[in-house]
Amino acid sequence: MLSLPDGVAELLDQGNIVVRGLIKFELGGGTYGFIKSLAPLTWSGVTYQPGGIIQVSDLSAGTGTAARQFTITLAASPDDGLTPEVLRTIEAEDYRDRPVTIYDAYFHPDTGALLGVRALRRGYIDTIPHNEDETGYTLTANCETRALDYTRTNGRKRSHRDQQRRSPGDKFLEHASTRGRVEVFWGRTKKA
Repeated sequence: MLSLPDGVAELLDQGNIVVRGLIKFELGGGTYGFIKSLAPLTWSGVTYQPGGIIQVSDLSAGTGTAARQFTITLAASPDDGLTPEVLRTIEAEDYRDRPVTIYDAYFHPDTGALLGVRALRRGYIDTIPHNEDETGYTLTANCETRALDYTRTNGRKRSHRDQQRRSPGDKFLEHASTRGRVEVFWGRTKKA
């Protein structure tokens, strides 16, 4: 279980706290945030805009390395500037396999001050089908959890140069490519 920010657990136990959902999409053209609230919120360098989010599917946890699917449905909300035309611009974005994070933001019930934010689910966007019917225009982001990373392979060979791309200045693999193979004999004498 992820730890809660200071003071939040006590307010949750009392049933006296305000919780708002945040969603952050890190697309190729920039980072976009939405909050289930009437007012925007700026947190960690991202301004979360109100409105639009109408549903997040069940975020059930599980064991194992299988990726789990979840969906996020955004609806057109002209009052918040999310017209169908604006929502259609998602097709100009690089969204496939881009990160998405769902958070809970905790606010003090009396002062409205932000007490803390906790990530509930991290994943990647797979597809975003559009739907227009008599109820309005919606986008549904079909996502998969980050357990998807467990099934991915890469062709990298661990070396000093590769480690410098990942963590500049790290010298852990500095001599890895210059060391030869050493044969170690365990529990016996090497025959000549």
